[in-house]
Amino acid sequence: MLVTFGPCCFCGRDIEKTEVDPCRVTVATAEEGKWQVWACHGSCFREKLADTPEAPGLFEPAYF
Repeated sequence: MLVTFGPCCFCGRDIEKTEVDPCRVTVATAEEGKWQVWACHGSCFREKLADTPEAPGLFEPAYF
């Protein structure tokens, strides 16, 4: 059985299964509780995390 994870929601490339991939990005609305899940590469998600001078390392540790 072939399992595919589809394209990464950030880069659009297919996701191969690795130790950290695929990652899941889950978004939920606060008011209505609606939710949706997308797959992505761990490296693509980490690349999108903000690392601002005002809050360096805010999202550390990121385990991927």
